[in-house]
Amino acid sequence: MPSLLIVFFMIIFLLESMASIIENSFIVIVLGREWVQYWTLPPGDMILLSLGISRFFLQWAAVLTDFYAYFSPSNFGLHTFIYWNFANMTTLWFATWLAVFYCVKISSFIHPVFLWLKWRISRFVPWLLLCSLLLSTLICVSSFVKGYHIFQLPVTGNYSETTTVNARRRAFRRHFFQPLQMFMLLIPFLIFLLSIILLISSLCQHLGNMKHHSAGLQDPRMQVHITALKSLFFFLIIYISRVIPVIITTIVPISVFGFHFWVLEAVTYVGMSIHPAFLILNSSKLRRALKKMIPDSEAA
Repeated sequence: MPSLLIVFFMIIFLLESMASIIENSFIVIVLGREWVQYWTLPPGDMILLSLGISRFFLQWAAVLTDFYAYFSPSNFGLHTFIYWNFANMTTLWFATWLAVFYCVKISSFIHPVFLWLKWRISRFVPWLLLCSLLLSTLICVSSFVKGYHIFQLPVTGNYSETTTVNARRRAFRRHFFQPLQMFMLLIPFLIFLLSIILLISSLCQHLGNMKHHSAGLQDPRMQVHITALKSLFFFLIIYISRVIPVIITTIVPISVFGFHFWVLEAVTYVGMSIHPAFLILNSSKLRRALKKMIPDSEAA
């Protein structure tokens, strides 16, 4: 039986997960219904829909993987790793493309490269999303092929054989799966970080141009900059919360049976339960859909 401390952080993790699942389900339902109705979506909403879908599956993958590993470790197999890893990689790539989209559309740079991207980024969005899916699929397939012969080894119950198989599985996670995951986290993170730096630079430039005007922070373009930066800073927190646990578990493996693991999971996924609410409240389309639901629930 788990200790009270483990149970406490399990409950925290579950509450965060349920909040994230509900919020992302709302995003997917609203934008998915529009896509089905009109067979098209604005590029920004297309990224939000993809991000909502990937986060929905990532959160379920995290819940199933963690509790399956804790309560049924003997049956814990490679497929759970692959399922979670695919959802995790697509989520981070979709978040990165949303940051790039914000940066290109909102930044006020007049460099020819930015002007060229500003006019063409909308056409690139479907291809960027598709390439992210293909890349994540290729990485997960390679992980599956690499780990299949290790995770599917038959265990007769002999102590030495069981110990050897478990050692191989730990070696697979530490020397292949986690370094690969770390590598795949860093690539979108660096692109994302560059987008934030450029957006902040654009905001500072815009502030410099506005210093002789009285509008200041009330300027509509300034408000767009600030809203985008708030969203990206949330993304930054989520990125850091994803990268740090991978670094920790790569250097010092943490057992799922220890309370440190569940503390780490609760901290890791707290951002994912807050950020969808922020996206909903800062999207006029999603906010209107939410307001339509509230009177209906009160009338019922």
